Amino acid sequence: MDSTLLLTLALLGFGLIAGLTYRFFHGRGHKVVGNECINLEKLGLLKNELPVTSFGKTATLVQFSTQYCGQCPGVRRALAKLEYRHGDVLFIEADITERLNLAAHFNITQTPTVLVLNSEGVIKYRVGGVPKPRTIEAELEKLGVK
Repeated sequence: MDSTLLLTLALLGFGLIAGLTYRFFHGRGHKVVGNECINLEKLGLLKNELPVTSFGKTATLVQFSTQYCGQCPGVRRALAKLEYRHGDVLFIEADITERLNLAAHFNITQTPTVLVLNSEGVIKYRVGGVPKPRTIEAELEKLGVK
């Protein structure tokens, strides 16, 4: 067999495996190790045109978005529905388009990125990309949201 053909097949195989691996893990999220607590004053977020000064009773969902993110509106709607269904969950969104300091602090490399916080504001779970169905709900259940 020609070495060029073997190299082409090997590269195609590698690309296929890399693509499938990315697709499998994208949007799945991971548990956050450590006890980093969000400082709402430093975030400076608004909800209904009022400053956010407290966390949800059981959990808080923070979505980091940008103005040019095509997937962010759908994720925003899904998280807002979770907030509506569970009165003890707060959903807030941070537009990082012009706030690169936030992106750097939270190591945001893609939008949307969703953080799940407990009632004290400690980051418990993180999803980069569009969350898989039921991923966020499962994490909320772990925090006691019913």
